[in-house]
Amino acid sequence: MANPTVIVVGGGVMGMSAACAFAARGADVIVFERFTVAHEWASSHGLSRAIRHEYGAEAIYTQMVARSLVLWDNLARETHHHLYTETGVLTLGQQDDGHTLPGYDVMRAAELPVERLTPAECRSRFPQFIPDDYTAITYNPIGGMLHATECLYALADRLRAQGGALREGMRVTRVEPNGTSGRVTLEDGTTHDADYVIVTAGPWIHDVLPGLRLPIRPTRQQVCYFDGLPAGRFGVGVFPVFLVGMEYYGFPLHGPGWLKAGCHTFGAAVDPNEGYAPDMDEVAAVRAFLRRVIPEAADAPLALTDRCMYDVSPEEDFILDTHPGGAGVLISSGFSGHGFKFGILIGELLTKLALSEPPDFPLERFRLSRFDSR
Repeated sequence: MANPTVIVVGGGVMGMSAACAFAARGADVIVFERFTVAHEWASSHGLSRAIRHEYGAEAIYTQMVARSLVLWDNLARETHHHLYTETGVLTLGQQDDGHTLPGYDVMRAAELPVERLTPAECRSRFPQFIPDDYTAITYNPIGGMLHATECLYALADRLRAQGGALREGMRVTRVEPNGTSGRVTLEDGTTHDADYVIVTAGPWIHDVLPGLRLPIRPTRQQVCYFDGLPAGRFGVGVFPVFLVGMEYYGFPLHGPGWLKAGCHTFGAAVDPNEGYAPDMDEVAAVRAFLRRVIPEAADAPLALTDRCMYDVSPEEDFILDTHPGGAGVLISSGFSGHGFKFGILIGELLTKLALSEPPDFPLERFRLSRFDSR
């Protein structure tokens, strides 16, 4: 199809990446974002997101990370935004957790320079950590943090340079197939048709696809930022992005000089239209973790509790597929708190899916058909 029309519903990292990928093919693209790009409730906003190869035995994700790093670097060079800071990734796990050592094997097979460390070696290299409770420790020098809001601004710059349009404050109330194309209904009742409609609505997925009953659960999450820690101990270059016990994670000083720490455990289900207040019990839990593993940071002043929402699938795999009612609507959802790093690659995959081109990675595990038995 020459110069197709494309509407993207949702201006987060997935939507903006998809819009850019379609615009690069000559499509007439418009993004409808219900709030603003990188608004404070967006799953894509904030100072940082981890980009890591550590995915246990799931080699496809490790391979997708490698490709995503290249694409983020290309975007940074093109738009002159600083998008990625390499910090290395330290993982503290257990030999039998089913994740740390299989991930080490996958990374070694991919020829990444990952190392196994003993607790003594970890203490010597990263004296901020108390690793004695962990029997499997790895360090990968390739990986670190993406600067999330800056990534979105760079994608917006690319989209405008490609001739695409971004319309903020446009609330979509329904997306549905319309024959071989797609139709979008806005809050004011107006409808817009396009050859392709790409749904990247994050936790608002049920609002725009109300009749589809996707098995996606929006959850409440928050992260903590701590101030007042010395750069000589917690800055980039001496303190890595870390993953501990397949639960807690954190970042070196960045932004205004803050250390970030949080818990990846999925929070309670939430209505994305209601929002929620910061939970100080969660802050206390993060401090308790720090006191046990990174005690120098445990009593640092709390600078910010930042909130976002996850769109969680049952097995934490993504949904990348066409609408069962028509191929003119494509669905991108279920990113389960680990999807941001792949956003720029997801845009390319959605474009190839729409145009029936062979994807760079197999998409079978991301299809809706996996839920048929449910």
